[in-house]
Amino acid sequence: MSRTSWSDTSGMPLRTRLLCFALARTQRVPFAEMTLEQLAADSRALSPAPKFPASVIIGGLTPGIEIDEFTVPVRDGFELPVRRYRGSKQTDRVLLYIHGGGWVRGRPRDYDSMLTLLAHRAECTVLAPDYRKAPEHKAPQGLHDALDIFDWLSGGPTECGTPTPRIVVGGDSAGGNLSALTAIHAREHRRDLLGQVLIYPATDLSIVHEMRRAPALTGPDMDRYKELYLEGTGLADVDPKLSPARADVRGVAPALVQTADRDPLCAEGIDYARQLQRHGVPTRLTRYYQVPHGFLNMPGATNVGHQARMEIADQLIDWWTAQ
Repeated sequence: MSRTSWSDTSGMPLRTRLLCFALARTQRVPFAEMTLEQLAADSRALSPAPKFPASVIIGGLTPGIEIDEFTVPVRDGFELPVRRYRGSKQTDRVLLYIHGGGWVRGRPRDYDSMLTLLAHRAECTVLAPDYRKAPEHKAPQGLHDALDIFDWLSGGPTECGTPTPRIVVGGDSAGGNLSALTAIHAREHRRDLLGQVLIYPATDLSIVHEMRRAPALTGPDMDRYKELYLEGTGLADVDPKLSPARADVRGVAPALVQTADRDPLCAEGIDYARQLQRHGVPTRLTRYYQVPHGFLNMPGATNVGHQARMEIADQLIDWWTAQ
């Protein structure tokens, strides 16, 4: 049974190395080796709330931001849960945030710390859908949920309380994949989208990752996520409806792409940013060093996690004030 080793974190700040080591030691079975029963139990496990002492690592809640939930009907009649973050002032600024987790894991509440910060700093409403996940709901179900919530949001008056929301889409990892595909969908259907925030995104599902022993996320982990997402669907990993790097990206919304150098997804994030740039899409690419996949969710354990969050907030402000 393999584990992420101490040597995989060489060169990282000590606090980052310690967290990666602790995460590796507490995971009894590597994700790539989990059975479906173990995956189900893992998915039901609750992440730590952003309160002390966990808040030292993941960050706390930003004061003044209300969190509530509601549902939105999607194409098959399912009532999709949506978590909402908003301040006291009404605004037409809306960030649609699609969380990561390999299309298999995760939930919006895992992002309370970051999303309350963005709602406060950028003076926006954040909507985070709890889209359906594999292996129970394989591709393209999660994508359809993301597209349906975007179409609902961009179609006129909504629960946000504004008749014409000015929308930015964003997400990390698998959520970055779904966000990039949402941006392509917006262009195809001529729906307004001001920008896309892609945080260590998975952009080409056909890639076999060479970084086999990275901290936090390994190549085998990523291969397992894709297997759970695609197996039995008849869909190809090179399908441009699943891999945005395989799609025509001309004319999509401006992008901020953030990558982590100790992440199997680093190269494809960089390649996608360059692809956007080659096709005339205004794109800012930031590569953060000595950090693993998922580092924005643990700013207290890295030297640059808070900086990356603030870069997103500042970019959101720039897009909204430039309009």
